[in-house]
Amino acid sequence: MSSELAKLLEREAQAEKDRALAESQARAQQIVAEARKAAEETLADSRRRLDSERAQILARGTSTASLRAAALVLEAKDKAIQAVFARATEALARISEDPVRRRAMLRNLIAEAARGIPTQRATLEVPPGDAEAAAEASRALGLDFAIKENPQVSGGIRLTSDDGRVTVENTVASRLARTRSALISRVAERLWGA
Repeated sequence: MSSELAKLLEREAQAEKDRALAESQARAQQIVAEARKAAEETLADSRRRLDSERAQILARGTSTASLRAAALVLEAKDKAIQAVFARATEALARISEDPVRRRAMLRNLIAEAARGIPTQRATLEVPPGDAEAAAEASRALGLDFAIKENPQVSGGIRLTSDDGRVTVENTVASRLARTRSALISRVAERLWGA
C-alpha cells in the first residue's frame, strides 16, 4: 500500500508539475505575444512620426525652393527690364546727338514746359551748345525767353518763371523717371504677356 501511495503521490506530483509547466508556458506565450504587439505598435508609431517629420521637412524644403525660384525669376525679370531701360536710354542719347532730331526734341520740350508756367520774362536754361537751337524753337513757338546755357541741364531744358517761384524741368531723363513705373508694367507685359 505504501508503494501504491507513493506511486499515487508521484503521479499527482507529476500531474501538478505538468499543469504548472503548461500554465507557465501559456503565460510565457501570452507575455511574448503582448511584447510583440507592444513592439509592433511602438514601431508603427515611430514610422508614422518619422513619415510625418519627413513630410514636414520635404514641405519646408519644397517651400524654400519655391521661394528661391520665385526670387530668381523676379531677379531675372528685373534685370531684363533694367536692360530694356538701359537700351532705351542709349537710344535716346543717340537721338539727341542727331542735330535735326535734337532741335525737334528741344522744340517739343520747350512747348510742353511753356504750358505750365507764365512765360513773360521767363528764363530758359539749356545744355551747352543748345542756345541757338532753343532760340529758334522759342521764336517758332512765339515765345520770348532769356536763354542761358547751363552745364547742369542735360538732355532737355529748365524753364523758370520771372519771379523764380515756378520751375519746370523737362528733360528726357526726368520724363523717363516720371513715367518709369507705368512703363515697367507695359514692358513686363510686352516681354512676358499678361
